[in-house]
Amino acid sequence: MLIKNIAIIALIALTTGCSNTDALEMQVTSLSNKVDKLTIEMSKLIDQQDKNNIAMAQLKMSNKKTNQRIDNVAASYKK
Repeated sequence: MLIKNIAIIALIALTTGCSNTDALEMQVTSLSNKVDKLTIEMSKLIDQQDKNNIAMAQLKMSNKKTNQRIDNVAASYKK
């Protein structure tokens, strides 16, 4: 009797688990699409960050040159 009940429960669990594969496949497809979108957005953000880093480096270099010119002008007035 116990083996029969276990077999019935196993059969019910097996059929219930397999009957929902279409919905599960749709969810997996949806999640895959979302991951793809996030990957693309992440790539764009990394590219933008690289551009920002280059621009910051250029600004720092320009700032350094400007400060040197100001120091040279100030030094020439002291002479």
